[in-house]
Amino acid sequence: SDLGPSLSCSKWRPPSKYPLTWVHCKLGDQLLDSTEGRTRSVAAKMHQALPLTGKSDANEDSDKDVKVGAAKLCSYLREQEAGSLHVETASVYGAVVVLPQISRSCEWPRGLTWICVRGYFALFVNLVLQGWLIYLIRMESMVFDKYSGKMFVCDFGANLANCPDGDGCVGPDGTKYTPSRLYDYGAWSTRNYVRDSLRALFPDRHDDIDSHVDPGEFGMESPHCRILCVLIFVMSLTSEVNAIYEGFRLMLTIPTKAQPWVRYDRPKWGEKEHVKNVHSWTELELVKIQIAGMPLHWKFFNVILVLVPKAFLWFSILTAGTMLLMDTACIDDIIINSTALGFVLVLDELVFATLSNTQTQTILDKLEDYPLFSVDYHEALDDHEALLHHEENERAASLLKKARSMMRILPFNALICAFTWVCAIMWYYRAHCIRSPDGTWISKNLDLPRSVTLTWGQAFFPSIFRIPVEDEASWSMPADLPS
Repeated sequence: SDLGPSLSCSKWRPPSKYPLTWVHCKLGDQLLDSTEGRTRSVAAKMHQALPLTGKSDANEDSDKDVKVGAAKLCSYLREQEAGSLHVETASVYGAVVVLPQISRSCEWPRGLTWICVRGYFALFVNLVLQGWLIYLIRMESMVFDKYSGKMFVCDFGANLANCPDGDGCVGPDGTKYTPSRLYDYGAWSTRNYVRDSLRALFPDRHDDIDSHVDPGEFGMESPHCRILCVLIFVMSLTSEVNAIYEGFRLMLTIPTKAQPWVRYDRPKWGEKEHVKNVHSWTELELVKIQIAGMPLHWKFFNVILVLVPKAFLWFSILTAGTMLLMDTACIDDIIINSTALGFVLVLDELVFATLSNTQTQTILDKLEDYPLFSVDYHEALDDHEALLHHEENERAASLLKKARSMMRILPFNALICAFTWVCAIMWYYRAHCIRSPDGTWISKNLDLPRSVTLTWGQAFFPSIFRIPVEDEASWSMPADLPS
């Protein structure tokens, strides 16, 4: 009151999302601000207050523009952390989610209906091809490897640098490892065949044969390469994990009602013909396709026919691929296999490119994401309000928000990849290996299947549908190990 008419104030309250009250006051040509009763000079606190009369110099204008730009950038990036929901637009899985909703929005015209049928046919072809390839990988490791006498690698040869006197230096044949006696399974089995043939031909000369014919030992060449290649394989599957997660998230987030996915977007800043001429548009550019609400029965349908099979195939190739890589001994074979296995899960994109047509590509290319954030509030702020909002957000952030900000250091995808990698390796050792007396992991007994026939249930659900095996193991770790 002592300042008289030279002091004038106005109150400004942002939307409820930001529960703050700002009071803007002008004392002569000096701008003051107050937040919840705390008043300070903008010029003193933010170096931002400018005289309301007169002109600022070029340096002050430049400094203000930098601060405003930084505040707006941080505010927009903060909002975009919520992200948006999208559908795979280059995969048969995404096509069978989108195409029926486009047809529903257009009231099921004949042309779009047949495109939907084509999409489901492509999905069926993809599921058959991916499932078949996984089945064949399982048949190799669960049937034919055992008939060839190949045991699980586990830690055989992993401690070669400390052999022959260290722990884990006894191979599957019961002899000590040395670098010159290490072979992959093909070479080792051939050398064993030669020795056993000579024993059969000359039964009275076993000692001479054993002293002159050394088959060596079977083991891995590099344990580090094996672990690294499993990591590379898991990394190639991480994008599929994201796609599965985004699919389930989409079904849970979008409204459960029949909203149109197609609309005609008339220009708002000028006459339609003028806008079309300026941008060289056709009427198709004014047709917008965006993810929207979906009826409950379609959500259920997509979960059962798309997301569940996709997740099941991902898990199947993860276990089958991990087992294949962990049981590969040669460095070059592990590297090649780790890159080739990822092809199975990208087969859906190859099938889509082969079986889709131009109309399908056009629809999916025009599909817009479902945003989970809005920047309308920030668009309404002037420069001074944007600066105040940014400063208050940085100062008043809760401990939870600060912790979430620190999570940006390590991407969520990296955490998922590391967790999957560790779980896959632990599963392999738990399912196929046992601890030896010296603490290293050795293969479980090799049980020979009674038939080369492998059913689909045995391939994909081996813990439920057991493979019949012979009563006596065809190989087990020798009991009398060398000291």
